[in-house]
Order: sequence, then C-alpha cells, then structure tokens
Amino acid sequence: MSPLTYVDLFCGIGSFHQSFKQKGWECVLACDIDESTHPVYRANHGMTPRCDIYDIRDDEIPEHDVLCAGFPCQAFSRVGKNLGFEDNRGILFLEVIRFARARRPKILALENVRGILSHDEGRTFATIVELLEAEGYTVHHKLLTASDYGIPQMRKRVIFLCVRNDVQHEFTGDAILDFSEYMNPNVCMKDYLGRNYEKKYAYTIRCGGRRSPIESRKNWEAYWVDGQVHRLTLDEVKKLQGFPDEFQLSEKPAKAWHHLGNTIPTVFTKLLAERISEVLA
Repeated sequence: MSPLTYVDLFCGIGSFHQSFKQKGWECVLACDIDESTHPVYRANHGMTPRCDIYDIRDDEIPEHDVLCAGFPCQAFSRVGKNLGFEDNRGILFLEVIRFARARRPKILALENVRGILSHDEGRTFATIVELLEAEGYTVHHKLLTASDYGIPQMRKRVIFLCVRNDVQHEFTGDAILDFSEYMNPNVCMKDYLGRNYEKKYAYTIRCGGRRSPIESRKNWEAYWVDGQVHRLTLDEVKKLQGFPDEFQLSEKPAKAWHHLGNTIPTVFTKLLAERISEVLA
C-alpha cells in the first residue's frame, strides 16, 4: 500500500511534517512565506518549502490525500488586532479553499487559535464552516488544551478535521475528535523538563501578575534553579512544543525563538495524525 501523501501549507518549521513523517507519510508540497523557516524545514525534513502561496498555480498542486494548514492566526488572535477577514492574513484561508477545490483531498487537517470561534460574534467561524461544507466536506472541530495531553503548557488551539463527504469511516459525529484515550493531564514542568526547580521565599511582596503564556501560574510565582531565577532555554521550549532533542533550530537565536513561538505544538498534529490514519485505514 502506498503511503499517504499530504500538502503542508503555512508550514513554519514543520509541526505537521514532524508528526506525519513518523507515520511514514510523504509530503509532496510545503509552503511558507517566511523564508527564515526554510533552512530549518530543509534541515529537519529534507525539502525546501515554496514561498508565496499565491505563486502556486492550480496545475502545480500535486495530488494528495491530506491537506494540512495551520493558516495564519494573527488576524483572529486575542494578542493581535483581531481583524479577521479584514486582515490580509485572514484572507489566506481562501487559499486553503482553493487548494481543496483544485485537488479534492480526502482530509483537511486545519488548526487555528481559539479566538477564531468568537471573532465577530461567531460569524467568522460560521463563514469558515460554510465555505468548507460548500466544497463537499463534513467539518468537525474541537478546542484542545496542550496540558490535557501531556505537554505542560496552557496553549489552546482549535483543530479541524474535515472529511470529504464520500469518504467512508467508522466514526459518528463528534466522536471523530474524541481524544480521551490520549489524555494525560498530570504532567508538570518539573516532570517534563527534568530540572530541579526550587521555590524560594524571597518574594514576600506580590505586586501583581499576568498569567504566563505557557502555563497557568502567575508570573510572580517564579521558579529558581541553583539560587537563580530560571528562564526557559531554547532547548526547553523546543521540548515543550514537542520537538525531539535532535530537531535543528535556526542558528539565529531571535529567529529560533520566533519560530518556536509560532509553531503548532506537535501534540496537536500527532493527535490529528492518529485520527487520520484511522479514518483512512
């Protein structure tokens, strides 16, 4: 049996690729406008992404079983301007529709921030579902939290699994995104990073604190290692995002931080890979 093939749009450093290649699947096209990610993608996955998605003609899109897209989320993010389809990055979702229309893949595996559910009082999300359904797909979605699946960070993402209407599978309704068998909510930072964190009594005056972007503690609840305030290293953040130790980052630290901040935690792409393999078995 031939391996499944997939297209990796808005690929970044390759969270989808990292998870899908463990299944033996073949990436036939990758694309990302940020050229600084290309050397990282090439070093880890053996292929160079195309740059501008608008330069890829319909007749250049290869046949594929699965279309992956962590389509740009800044237009819908609470930390962005929340402009949705008024932002050019939001309009890039229409390129996902173009690719789906051109080659009719069996599965669309999509990801975005949770703000996409509430943007414009839910109308943006409704439009996305309407467009996908118009192309002949049944749309399933679920809001997932990384910490529920063994990754000690509070990042939440909406994942979509869109199945072409003529694809037969055994799942009924929303059961297709029931990942309860993979849940592991008891992992903490100390367990995961394997470091000896020690709470100190130095912070006797607590003057406030927003939640940290990677865990549920307040910023004032600092951790100390060997008497020093510990700040996460690139290698630790790479591990928190689910990439293996041997995964190569950009040689430029600022770029490496940027890439890791933008990537999809591989826990989500692994869950999608598991379900896709079952749907298309």
